[in-house]
Amino acid sequence: MKRVIIIGASYAGLYALKELSKNKNIEILLFDKKDYHYIQVESYGFVATKYSISDVTININKYIDDLNSDIEFYQEEIISFNSDTKEVVSSNDITYKYDELIIATGSLTNFPPQVPSIQKYSKGIKTLQKACMVNQSFDSIINSSVLKEKNMNNMPYNIVIGGAGLSGVEVAAEMAALLKDKYAFLNNDSSNINVFIVDGMKTVLPNMDERLIDACEKRLDNLNIKTYLGSFINNVDENSIYLNDGTIIDYDSFIFTGGIKAVTINSNKEYKVNKLNQYLVNKYLQLKGEKNIFVIGDAAEVIHDNKYVAPTAQLAIQAGIYVAKFIKNDLSYKYNEAFIPKSNGVLISLGGSYAIGLVFNKLFIKGYMAHKLKHFVTYMHKSKFKKIRAS
Repeated sequence: MKRVIIIGASYAGLYALKELSKNKNIEILLFDKKDYHYIQVESYGFVATKYSISDVTININKYIDDLNSDIEFYQEEIISFNSDTKEVVSSNDITYKYDELIIATGSLTNFPPQVPSIQKYSKGIKTLQKACMVNQSFDSIINSSVLKEKNMNNMPYNIVIGGAGLSGVEVAAEMAALLKDKYAFLNNDSSNINVFIVDGMKTVLPNMDERLIDACEKRLDNLNIKTYLGSFINNVDENSIYLNDGTIIDYDSFIFTGGIKAVTINSNKEYKVNKLNQYLVNKYLQLKGEKNIFVIGDAAEVIHDNKYVAPTAQLAIQAGIYVAKFIKNDLSYKYNEAFIPKSNGVLISLGGSYAIGLVFNKLFIKGYMAHKLKHFVTYMHKSKFKKIRAS
């Protein structure tokens, strides 16, 4: 049997696992230091207390049991790999041999190195542990002694979201919508909770379709979310955020949703990475210079038609399925086409029962219809994890 090792139970890793499991001549070893998969695309609802922890996690052992295949899961971290000997070494100092290696290690929040204090004073949402901290912090705001003390002194409670990209606007809108609808009784003279967004880019959802940007701006305005755009963060201390244009924003809770930084692994060779720490891969998603090592998901820099393809859950899922089929085809001596990423559009939740989106990157939708469509897409995605049958 051909042994395939997958490092990382990410979107890409689990979809590759599912596809590979359909071939009984492939032995699969999955490694992850956690025994769950964190559904990051649902983090906005979790941190705003809309969803519970069970809504945003998948039990890896249950996932594998449902596949009913020759899969071994090791709750261990892989700390290095050797492409010459085709081996990986785990945190338990155990060496495992592979025929094919798939690196699906994902990413973490990319805190800007020029402002090291951001990481010290802000909370992220890229890991479940960090998201739990934000969830608990937001949940306690309503009844916290800190808020009560501020109310007694007629002082506002400021929640600042660093980042106006997809994650940032979703988190801000969900929090603001919850406060506006569910906790409307707080909006009186003695209680004032503000939600702000800060970003150095000049618009929310930078580089996205103008219709999405316009609709998002209107929704944020309707939710009374104030945006500070066009000036980057210069410094942060325990009470305030300082922008390059001289603006000072006082905060009580600071959530940073900036870009990503890919997670790489020590190796016997020095492999090239881009500025986001993503491995450089060829058109078959193989690590450059290697035929038996693939990189998928946030860990890979994907270039198509000479353009960088931004990492998304869609891209990760497609890459996972593609690489698995590539390995199966190779096993059967079948020809493999190059990887071609395809976008089915984007759906953005903006609090409550309101969303915006582009279907197949053409049809613009907003409001309740967009919300229902996003809910359906999310449901279908989760069902593939929770109710799987190998075909």
